[in-house]
Amino acid sequence: MKITRMVLLFMLMVYGTLMNAQESGNDSIQVYFSKINELVEQKNKYPEEFLDLEFLLAKKAAAKGTEEIELLLDLYTAYVFSSWETAKKYNEEAFRLSEAIGYRKGILKANYNSAYLSFMKGNFEESMNLVREIDSVLDEETHPEIHADVITLQCDIYTEMGEFDMALEAGLNLLDSAEKRDNDYMLMMADAALSHYYLRIGNFSMARDYCLKGLDYIIKLKRTEYFYPKINEIARMTAKMEGPEKALEIYSFYFELEKKIPPPGDYVQSIAYMILSDIYMSIGELDLAQLYLSKALKMNFANQFRFRTPRAFVQQAELYLKKKDTSKAILNYEKSVAAAELINAFDVVKSNSAILAGLYAKTGEFSKAYEYHTLHSAIRDTLFTNEREQKISILEANRRIKEVTQQKQFLELKNKAHQSKYYTIAICLVCLLFISGFATYEYLKLKGKNRFLYQRTMELAKIQVDMKGKLELFQNAKTNHLKNTEKEKISNTYQALDDEVKDIIMVRLEKLENDEFFIEPNCNLHQLSILLKTNPKYLSQVINQEKKSNFNNYINELRINYLLPKLIKDEEFRNSKLSYIAVSLGYNNLNTFNAAFKKRLGRLPSYFIDQLNSGSNEELLDDIEPLYQKIGFKLSEVIRSSNGFQGKGSTSL
Repeated sequence: MKITRMVLLFMLMVYGTLMNAQESGNDSIQVYFSKINELVEQKNKYPEEFLDLEFLLAKKAAAKGTEEIELLLDLYTAYVFSSWETAKKYNEEAFRLSEAIGYRKGILKANYNSAYLSFMKGNFEESMNLVREIDSVLDEETHPEIHADVITLQCDIYTEMGEFDMALEAGLNLLDSAEKRDNDYMLMMADAALSHYYLRIGNFSMARDYCLKGLDYIIKLKRTEYFYPKINEIARMTAKMEGPEKALEIYSFYFELEKKIPPPGDYVQSIAYMILSDIYMSIGELDLAQLYLSKALKMNFANQFRFRTPRAFVQQAELYLKKKDTSKAILNYEKSVAAAELINAFDVVKSNSAILAGLYAKTGEFSKAYEYHTLHSAIRDTLFTNEREQKISILEANRRIKEVTQQKQFLELKNKAHQSKYYTIAICLVCLLFISGFATYEYLKLKGKNRFLYQRTMELAKIQVDMKGKLELFQNAKTNHLKNTEKEKISNTYQALDDEVKDIIMVRLEKLENDEFFIEPNCNLHQLSILLKTNPKYLSQVINQEKKSNFNNYINELRINYLLPKLIKDEEFRNSKLSYIAVSLGYNNLNTFNAAFKKRLGRLPSYFIDQLNSGSNEELLDDIEPLYQKIGFKLSEVIRSSNGFQGKGSTSL
């Protein structure tokens, strides 16, 4: 009887907890907004947290050393979303002072801020190079918060470039590290990174879950600069999940907040206008949608927010489609593709090229439709592979298993549809653990008086052990299967290429050869693949098959072939310093140039030039005439027709 009463009491508590959780889930967004309002009403108590400019400037005037640096970094934060130039000025001042006094935290933070400013302008490669430099010298143990900033920015860059597997892996690793440390700031940044990732792949439920968890830490830490961005994200997710009316209610709170604290600045406001445009478009209010989109485009161009421009053009194209103006829609989709290619946002290029192929097919322009279909296929096949999708699935599955194991589901605020499912699973686990623990306790207390309870407990323990062993065997089998699958995919990477795509690459490659791309100092496989709008692995395979050479030998051959007529015809050039000649070919290192030249002609460039200057041209002909004919010239004609040369038995011109 005693056990029965306790079990009934426990089930009542569980039922009450579930009902309360469902009610709080429905109102969770309003609960957070109420907390924000409460904090805003006390803003006079927290002038530094609310980035009050008068307060910060007055305090800075009297500050010295590290305190002054921290205030300069706060001023950067106050301006970063509203005035890019002012934020940059304060950050550079903080960096100079930090270097002067050897304040390592200030140096690292200022370098991270520079990387973030580059990200805001859409300079993803520059931003990624900066964060990698910081990460290479950063000690996570000493500066965990800067480490969180760096990894979050890496995750955001990967997401914007469409490298979703890398973004998810970085975000989950940061979340694991944050949970081990129980560091609120790191948890806030990890939730922000994962929210951004899930938002971009269209999983709005997961995106909002992480967004709300992050907002909880933002309020707790009083990081008021993130209020507006988070409200924007919540509105966008709510529009997709619950409809435009609910999203407009959230924007009512957004605009009310602008009356109480300073507005967020163009960086945040431009995305707010883009979201509002999308909402009004969805309910047929096309004039309002155009009004907000025009404001967003103006802000994006004025501030050079390059990574937002492609999606703004997509929205403009969708608006024209709503207005039945297909030609203008096509024009804006093409503008979006061009803007996305500038920042390597290949996921945008992939989706828009498919749309353009369909639109051109409908308008009867089948050659253009074929061109965009080919572009879409090339990117889909070479960049967005099944291996990446499989990696994402594994990462997400592992995270879900870990969350259930650690009972993290009780700490998450979930929407109504998913909340019931996850809480049911969690409650079943808790019930099982409770009953097992209670049975064990009764056994120890009463010992031999309840033999039946003892036997049932032992049976349950055996089942758990068997299940654990089976799970380990399953996991090992799954791991081996994934490894074998990975090996098979790698072995199939170099199968025969699609002839149409290969022909397109070869035509573009020939054009670049004629444009002498190979004399650029930064000519490498990655840069060339970007110019050709393909994947580096794919391009390397084409060069191996069609040019019968690896990439480095291919570039060296082009450079030496380009150099030979210049040496023969231009006396002033060939008598320049060898280092100058090497640089003019794109070599950064004289030894590399010497090695490439000797490999191609069998002699050093200095010896070759001496022979030319001494008039020993006939000796050169015998050695390199066959080599030079491969590129379409007769070396003897080039040498003998060159001003200033007189070979054996020849007459000077």
